[in-house]
Amino acid sequence: MATVDNLIQVTDLKKHYNRGAIKALDGITVDINKGDVMVVIGPSGSGKSTFLRSLNLMEEPTGGAIVFDGVDITKKKVRNEAGKMVKLDIDKHRQKMGMVFQHFNLFPHMTILDNMTLAPVKVLHMSRPEAEEKARKLLERVGLADRADAYPIQLSGGQKQRVAIVRALMMEPEVMLFDEPTSALDPEMVGEVLDVMKELAREGMTMVVVTHEMGFAREVGNRVLFMADGKLLEQGTPADIFEHPQHPRLREFLSKVL
Repeated sequence: MATVDNLIQVTDLKKHYNRGAIKALDGITVDINKGDVMVVIGPSGSGKSTFLRSLNLMEEPTGGAIVFDGVDITKKKVRNEAGKMVKLDIDKHRQKMGMVFQHFNLFPHMTILDNMTLAPVKVLHMSRPEAEEKARKLLERVGLADRADAYPIQLSGGQKQRVAIVRALMMEPEVMLFDEPTSALDPEMVGEVLDVMKELAREGMTMVVVTHEMGFAREVGNRVLFMADGKLLEQGTPADIFEHPQHPRLREFLSKVL
C-alpha cells in the first residue's frame, strides 16, 4: 500500500526469457521508501542484477508494475497533469536514478572533470562553470580533488569507482542504484568505495545495493532482501536476515558466505 514515504513500488515484477522457460524474475513485490538503504543479497544467478536494472528499465520487464514517484514506468503511455494520455518519457525518470555498475563506464578519452560535467551540461542544461564547481566539490568530498584533470587510465580501480559514484550524484538523483560496485575491485580498494556509500547512507540518500559484501549489508542496510531463483524469498532488517533467518534457502546461503 502506498504511503507518503514510498518512492518506488514494485508489484509482481517478472522478467522471462525463451518464452517463459527462464524466469529471471518471478513475481517480485517490494516497496522502496525514501531514505531506505535496501541491500539485495543472494547466490549468483538469483536475479539480483536483473531486478536492479529493471528499476530504471535497463531491463524491460515481462510483466508487473514499477511505480516511481507516482508513475508506472512500465507503461508506454501515462496520463499527464491535464488528464491526457501521453508517451512516457523514460529518460526523464532515469535522470532521477543514479546507477553505478561493477565496471566504471568512464570515457577513457576524457578527463575526470569532463566525465563528470558532460551529462549535467547536456541533459540538465547546467552552465559549464556551475557544473565544474559542483564536480570539484564532489571530488573533494571523496578525496579526489587533485585528480580532476587526470584521465581514467591514471586512476586505480577504487578511485575510478569513487568517480563513478560522484558522477551519478552530479545529476541530483532521488535514488542511487548500485550493481555489485565493489566486485571488480582488488580487496584493498573495496573499503574506500564502501566508505563513500556509507557516507551517502548517513546523509539520507535512498539506495538499492546489490552486493556480496555481507558486512556492508549488516552495518549500513536498514532492509535486506534475499533472492534466489528469481524469487524474493525473505526480507527484513539486517538482524532478521542474519540472526534469525527463516527460509531454508537463506540459511543455506548464509552458511556458505558468513
